[in-house]
Amino acid sequence: MREVDLMYILHTCKRIGKTGLINLPKRWRVKLGFDCGELVEISLRDNAIWIYHSNRNNTENHRYISSNGNISIPSEIRKLLKINPETKVCVYVDTEENSFVLRPE
Repeated sequence: MREVDLMYILHTCKRIGKTGLINLPKRWRVKLGFDCGELVEISLRDNAIWIYHSNRNNTENHRYISSNGNISIPSEIRKLLKINPETKVCVYVDTEENSFVLRPE
């Protein structure tokens, strides 16, 4: 397993708010091939939230990317990571796995 240090951090850490919405930066959405309206898979791995292109055979935690690039992190994942409205989350991109990674600060 690769360390987070080998990923690109996109910007400073930020709060995702009580509804669990976070914006995926457009520049990286385009580079990684994520489109608005696309169904993506969200999973919990190594105490981080991973956002992948959807494998439609998997029925776990799918969400659509909104027209402005927002995505809602499932409440069950937020609860498992103890993310509340005051928790800051750092956004990384993993170009080898073609995914976004959110890691609580």
